[in-house]
This record gives sequence, C-alpha cells and structure tokens, in this order.
Amino acid sequence: MPVLDGVEAATRIRGLEYGGKRTPVLALTGHVAPEDEERFKATGMHGLVPKPFQPDDLSAALRRATGRS
Repeated sequence: MPVLDGVEAATRIRGLEYGGKRTPVLALTGHVAPEDEERFKATGMHGLVPKPFQPDDLSAALRRATGRS
C-alpha cells in the first residue's frame, strides 16, 4: 500500500477498537516467510492468505476470521 503497510494498518485499526469487539483483519500478501507470519499475528491479524490465492482459500480465511467456519 502506498501510504502505510498492512502491519501498520492493522496496528492502527487495533488502536481504534474498544468494547472488546475486534474487526477481522487478514493479511493478503506474497510475503510468507515464518518471521512475516509471526509479525502479522503480533499485530492481532486474524490470519494470513498467501498470494496468489484461490477464492475458496480467501472464503475459508474470512469464515475463520469471523467465527463462521
């Protein structure tokens, strides 16, 4: 993203949340090294969908992130 990366975006989203309700956040990325995945999880992201991805993979990740799996 041109202004900020996904990690920073997720960090800002988490900083705006209140009342215990969390916005589902997924990383859609070509960076799938173990250290990247840990960095994404540390920001509170609900999951990682590596690119290129199949629509079914994205759907499954969205269901998990929203508790509908």
